[in-house]
Amino acid sequence: MPDYFNPHVIANVKGLELRSTRLVESFMAGMHKSRQLGISTEFAQHRQYVAGDDTKHLDWKVFAKTDRYFIKQYEAETNMPVYFLLDTSNSMFFKSDQAAMSKFEYCATVLATLAYLLTQQKDTFGLVLFDEKVHVNLAAKGSGVHYRNMLTLLEQAKAGGKTDINSALFAIVPQLKRRGIVVLLTDFIDSLDQLAMGVGQMSFRKQDMALFHVEDPVERDFPFGGQTIFLGPEQEGRLLCDPRDLRRAYLTARRKHLGLVREVCQQFRYDLEDLHTDSRLDEVLTRFLSIRLARRRRR
Repeated sequence: MPDYFNPHVIANVKGLELRSTRLVESFMAGMHKSRQLGISTEFAQHRQYVAGDDTKHLDWKVFAKTDRYFIKQYEAETNMPVYFLLDTSNSMFFKSDQAAMSKFEYCATVLATLAYLLTQQKDTFGLVLFDEKVHVNLAAKGSGVHYRNMLTLLEQAKAGGKTDINSALFAIVPQLKRRGIVVLLTDFIDSLDQLAMGVGQMSFRKQDMALFHVEDPVERDFPFGGQTIFLGPEQEGRLLCDPRDLRRAYLTARRKHLGLVREVCQQFRYDLEDLHTDSRLDEVLTRFLSIRLARRRRR
């Protein structure tokens, strides 16, 4: 069976719907089948053990206290909306020779797969596509028609201008009627002056956030040598130079910028996850589900 989690393999599968189907099938095949599998079950209560019950659901802590056998019972978690915010600025469509997909294409593949998983779990999800303006603001729903509509919008998206994360976060405020998860995917090539305002608004409205910083391998490693012309990722102009003279300064500035982003996230007790376009997609999916499970346990 092909290794669809390898970005270079899945990039050869045309169409987001087929990609997401292949990835979910592969992902679920690698997990144990169980009533507790996935993200839509939650502990409800105990009941006394009777002959024939599956012993793997016995609560041994209760047994230690009471010397009696009790079974853990679970119930479906109530529908929990997920809002996907995806950056469509010019820099997100960058793709180096080392990468199988552009940053946007990689993120779109991740979103399509997560949305398919959420559809299977009877959860709802919305979509915001933004650069310096919000171009798509799709309310959270959970039908198959809604899922395919989202895929169409992702496939039709085009490179835009600069990035304004704050405006995108405030654009979804009217939709936040109850608690959910806001998933932000961006390269954070943006001024950080107002980022805290947008993230703080999510915290104030008791929304959980999963923030992903997407990056091409060459942006991460800066492996250039010899005279090179660099183009600004968001129309900042061009620069001819020897990158060996810039590498240390670039990596230092990059580390400082991401450090400031991480500080904003930590201020509101949110995690910032790195998302490299050469990363295996099973690792990304597992990370998202782990974040969601951890958030659910804190409620």
